Amino acid sequence: MTEFPTLQSKDGTMIVSFYPVKVPYGNISETWTLKVLEWEGIDTISKKCINKADRIREIAERLAHDYVVIQDNTNLPQLANPMMGAC
Repeated sequence: MTEFPTLQSKDGTMIVSFYPVKVPYGNISETWTLKVLEWEGIDTISKKCINKADRIREIAERLAHDYVVIQDNTNLPQLANPMMGAC
């Protein structure tokens, strides 16, 4: 399985995407992940930076609740500053 998946709920209404974070100065963070929560793929509900442990836990929990992997975002780093709170 990919480290940075996009997951979709069984009924297709909730989509959660995890992206690697490209911090200022162009480096890819090994600690931070951008989490984007969308409703039916149309409305973005939230964007926030989470740490690696939270990413692993959230992905495992959602897969246990019948979410399916629909995309790999490993090669789609997003520019974000985790120290600014919500990305």
